[in-house]
Amino acid sequence: MAAMMEALRPPLSADTAALEQSRGVSLWLDPIRHAMGEKARTQRVIALVVASSLMSLGDLYMTLTYVTSVGMIELNPLARGLMNLNSPLLVIVWKVALTVFGAGVILLARRKRLAEAAAWVVFLAMAFLTIHWSGFNREVAEMTEEYHMLANIGDERFVQMGE
Repeated sequence: MAAMMEALRPPLSADTAALEQSRGVSLWLDPIRHAMGEKARTQRVIALVVASSLMSLGDLYMTLTYVTSVGMIELNPLARGLMNLNSPLLVIVWKVALTVFGAGVILLARRKRLAEAAAWVVFLAMAFLTIHWSGFNREVAEMTEEYHMLANIGDERFVQMGE
């Protein structure tokens, strides 16, 4: 069994070869080496894409909740233009199509280092957006007057559907 485990271990780089002298340290590093290795990249990319896709759906839900009720400031000019068409279904189709396309591209290249980097960038962006929504949800109740003012002054970034 030990010989089989030794054969399955990924090769060590020159930097970590010195650690091989201590068998205890080597055994301790095996799970870390496996998790950071090339073979585990596919699993990491899939996990990142799934998590990012779920956060994207959460972003869509929050966007539709606010844009169809009190309105909101939308900084993305493409999304703002789409929302100005006053069609929640169109927003849903657009968001889901972009998410599926992006996830598909990354998943097709999941074994490549660049795909993993892209998956991390998307994940971090969606995590930031999720944290933003969390803070926004806590503060929105106190901003009733500001939203009423934004709706009435004609700020082009303010969008509201269902009027």
